[in-house]
Amino acid sequence: MTIDFGSSAKSKMLMVDNGTSVFDALNSSSTVNYKEFAGMGKMIIAIDSVPQNNTHYWIYFVNGNFAGVAADKFVLTKDSTVEFLFIKSDIAMSYFK
Repeated sequence: MTIDFGSSAKSKMLMVDNGTSVFDALNSSSTVNYKEFAGMGKMIIAIDSVPQNNTHYWIYFVNGNFAGVAADKFVLTKDSTVEFLFIKSDIAMSYFK
């Protein structure tokens, strides 16, 4: 798992069971704040005390592909790679179109 804070990044190899969600994997290695939306799931709003704001959002990719679902809804399989990016909000929103 890689977490790119914009000005720095950290990577860590995690051993998780098949069926572990991205949220659970992230939560096992970082301090996570989230907001739960009915019917959608847990949306990450801060990682390691870096909160999203009006100009930057947290989004994530699995195996190089934009996930497009809440982190607790994406189930990992063997050898998955996860990357969280803290990116400008206009760029983040372009993935949802």
